[in-house]
Amino acid sequence: MGDEGNLSVPTFEQWMAFYNDTKEFERKIGIIIPSIFAVVIVIGVVGNLLVVVVALNRAMRNSTNTLIIGLAISDLMFLLLCVPFTAIDYASPVWIFPEWTCTMINFFQHISAYCSVWTLTLMALDRYLAVVYPVDSLTLRSPKNTIIILVVVYTIIVATQVPVGLMHGIYTYTFIIEERSTCAIVSIATNNATLAVARTYFITFNVFGYILPLGISVFLYWRMLRRLWDTPRPGNGNAMNGSLRSRPENRRAKRKVTRLVLCVLVIWAFCWLPLNVCFFFTGICYPETLVMKGGVIMVIVQIASQVLAYTNSCLNPILYALMSENFRKGFIRVICTIGRKLTMNRFCLKTDKQLRLEFTTCNNTTVSTSIRRFQAPAKKKGFSERTLLLRNRPNTSSQKKTFEMTQFSRSPSSKSFNL
Repeated sequence: MGDEGNLSVPTFEQWMAFYNDTKEFERKIGIIIPSIFAVVIVIGVVGNLLVVVVALNRAMRNSTNTLIIGLAISDLMFLLLCVPFTAIDYASPVWIFPEWTCTMINFFQHISAYCSVWTLTLMALDRYLAVVYPVDSLTLRSPKNTIIILVVVYTIIVATQVPVGLMHGIYTYTFIIEERSTCAIVSIATNNATLAVARTYFITFNVFGYILPLGISVFLYWRMLRRLWDTPRPGNGNAMNGSLRSRPENRRAKRKVTRLVLCVLVIWAFCWLPLNVCFFFTGICYPETLVMKGGVIMVIVQIASQVLAYTNSCLNPILYALMSENFRKGFIRVICTIGRKLTMNRFCLKTDKQLRLEFTTCNNTTVSTSIRRFQAPAKKKGFSERTLLLRNRPNTSSQKKTFEMTQFSRSPSSKSFNL
């Protein structure tokens, strides 16, 4: 019995072997993850800035694009205020910033995560109203009212996340022979939090940051897709001739916008699903951690889930460019305007001139069509083609199993598995 008891106690050599293996693992992670985050930051910041500039164009001003601006700003806040600090945290065994930055970063992480998903839910509601109540919802869906709704929702999110930010602090611990520190919810990281408190934190994020908004969005899309595909076609005796619902161009336009917004939601749900699953089981397993349950495999799973969630912040502009002709042309015009100023590129001059005549508005009507439609009134009011084109010029100013596994370094569990 005595011999068996001695076998369960690791020797100094075993501890040091584990320490060296962990350091090597951390060295690789400290290079790979920050490098991925650097790419995410560059693509995300440039892409989301382009989205904001293009969506602010007069021809693009509507409720959907106002919500897209809100989503882009949420992603920019996450990319600039959260991702860089998380990258440095992966590269360093100690928290090198003041303690207030720990509170601030986690505060903004939670705000941006909640703002993103609830903006997506508002986008689903906007598309639902546009499809099911196209006329009755015109006043409610104005850009001004959309901004007011966004401000109210964001204010509620900020107010509710203040306590979460204040829960975070610098957690200092000893890893074998080395003093380390990280930003975490200290009470959970030290197992001093009650089971109810810990589970409330993790499961609350699951419910209000994923399940509830996603469930509402799925329900709204199900209803509107039924309406879109069940709408009577032209020539059908039940069709309303000349109505907004029965016109083929309006139906096609609504389907394109709805398909884009739905795709953004699906990509978001896919990217954030693994992190939410890890959050759920972290709450269920508390006071043990997933690392204690699964070892190094769970460390890799948690890191990968965090990286996937962070990557979502740079994907939306790519989706807009691939699926929306308006945004694609807007991106090209902004890039060419910048390129022309920097290099006087001939291609940009030619492309910009062509796009000036072809740039479509959000209701899929070209500027040239608008000019023909309003040609007579324009003459009376002194409007010219140049005036209409100038009015549509875009605004270019603007993340080895230990013997006790309770102190596995650099794993999300040592940070109380934050966002």
